[in-house]
Amino acid sequence: MIWTMTETDNTADTLPIDFIRECILLGRRWRARLDEELRDHGLTAARMTVLYWVNELPPGTSQRELAEIVGIEGPTLVRQLHALEAQGLIERVPMESDRRAKCIRLTEEGLEKLEGVNNSAADLSRAYFPKLERRRLPSAIRMARQAREAIS
Repeated sequence: MIWTMTETDNTADTLPIDFIRECILLGRRWRARLDEELRDHGLTAARMTVLYWVNELPPGTSQRELAEIVGIEGPTLVRQLHALEAQGLIERVPMESDRRAKCIRLTEEGLEKLEGVNNSAADLSRAYFPKLERRRLPSAIRMARQAREAIS
């Protein structure tokens, strides 16, 4: 069976799929908990993700590039951007090189909101993961990154 649920069957053939399954399950649970926490901030994990990447990416990043990095379709990103703009968290500014193209950037309120939700996410991770062995996290992060890059 592809989705084995036992930890005792860690043969070379099942380890990669076991790792992927655990990443997927962790991601789903984390997102659910994060959505609960972000409700108080008027956001969802999806909108927080867009805010995060708008802040992290260099000015002039296109909406297509942003959608690809966030991992959503263009029309879905546009809906998220409209909602974030309505909340006063982002603004679309014409690019100097091409006035038809829009640069997306966080407003001052968006920067403050992002800082607040980042603090909430950090608090949440400290609450749920205090027993994680910190010395093993760099290795786990590298492995998750390698798995993601292998799929790309």
